[in-house]
Amino acid sequence: MRRQAAVGGRQRSYLQLDPHLPEGGAPSALVIVLHGSSQTGRSVRAFSGHSFDSLARDFGAVVVYPDGVKKLWNHNRPTDAAADDVAFMAVLSRDFRSRHGRRPVYIAGFSNGGQLLIRLIHEIPDSFDGAAIIGATLPRPADMHFVDLHRPMPGLLVHGTHDMVVPYGGEGWLGSLIGRKRGPSALETAQYFAARNNITAAPTVTVLPHRRESGRTSVTLTAFEQEGRERVWLFTVAGGGHVVPNRNRKAIFLAGRTTQDVSVPEAMAEFWRL
Repeated sequence: MRRQAAVGGRQRSYLQLDPHLPEGGAPSALVIVLHGSSQTGRSVRAFSGHSFDSLARDFGAVVVYPDGVKKLWNHNRPTDAAADDVAFMAVLSRDFRSRHGRRPVYIAGFSNGGQLLIRLIHEIPDSFDGAAIIGATLPRPADMHFVDLHRPMPGLLVHGTHDMVVPYGGEGWLGSLIGRKRGPSALETAQYFAARNNITAAPTVTVLPHRRESGRTSVTLTAFEQEGRERVWLFTVAGGGHVVPNRNRKAIFLAGRTTQDVSVPEAMAEFWRL
């Protein structure tokens, strides 16, 4: 169902998928899925093979696909110069909790959506119970123009080593070969969030079972976990492209390979024990 919310003098739109619940039943959680640049909520739903819909069908969650202004999210600009997407996400979380009580709110972001999600983790962490960053890395320190409230948050990251849009090795990694400073890599991004969650234990590394249909991709899980700390998981997709790994649909060739060794919605359900 298409819905709207008034935020900062704008009417913001989003697609909402409600679970089938018994009469009087309440949803298990809210899951917000943020699209990449040049996408919409509807198109990222299709791009990911409608795989996030399974969180409504199988786990009773409300799944929301919001739309960025002009198909972009404001991940680092002052809100007086651009859309206030931080306020938009806060409204979605607050409205859900006002209806259903203090049930979990999880948020996933792909590419530009993942960049916005990094900002949200810092600026409005109390609006969410967990985050999943797909195909996005931390910006360079000079580009982190947002407030940090320093709240630990469980985080799941997924990134392909053959991502040509947001390189696994970090922004500007090619220039680093000739001495230029690059941005943080996917692994360094995961390490940053683990340190932010006060995890000091060494991570464990596990190679996931390989499926024949995954072809020349494979997946390694690097898990940062410690008793009493919010955990961080990084799925490294060797040979994977700038895609949302899922079981239903492979991305177009130009986006790179889509592995079947991990499905982002399935990983989210396991990580948050939906």
